[in-house]
Amino acid sequence: MLRGFILSLALLASSLVHAQRSLPDDMDVAVLKTVDLPYLKVSKGGFSWTRLLTLGIVDGNAAKLQITRFTKIHDENDRFIPMGRLLNQTGKAVAFKYNEESRLVREIWILTVAEADRFIEHAKKQKKAEE
Repeated sequence: MLRGFILSLALLASSLVHAQRSLPDDMDVAVLKTVDLPYLKVSKGGFSWTRLLTLGIVDGNAAKLQITRFTKIHDENDRFIPMGRLLNQTGKAVAFKYNEESRLVREIWILTVAEADRFIEHAKKQKKAEE
């Protein structure tokens, strides 16, 4: 009985460790502004002269991305969600990976606050390394 209890605890602990998600480091990070399927508007944030000069009408750091029905979308709990559920995720930080040739988004990850901070720190380190 004690052996079975210890075995079940070990199995539970190993499954929790395995459940943590691992995000690729080469993804772009932005904030999801609007969803007009199949297009997404994301903003990298930060200061923009274009936004200042147009009194906030135009966001100079925004980009329009196109997704397809084959795009994998992961939520904060690493579950796949359909494209229609992206409407509920506006205002959240997302990481995305796109195809270089066609500029279509292949994967979207809805990030937690800790993951977004990790990506920001990684980007700062890359900028310092390039200088």
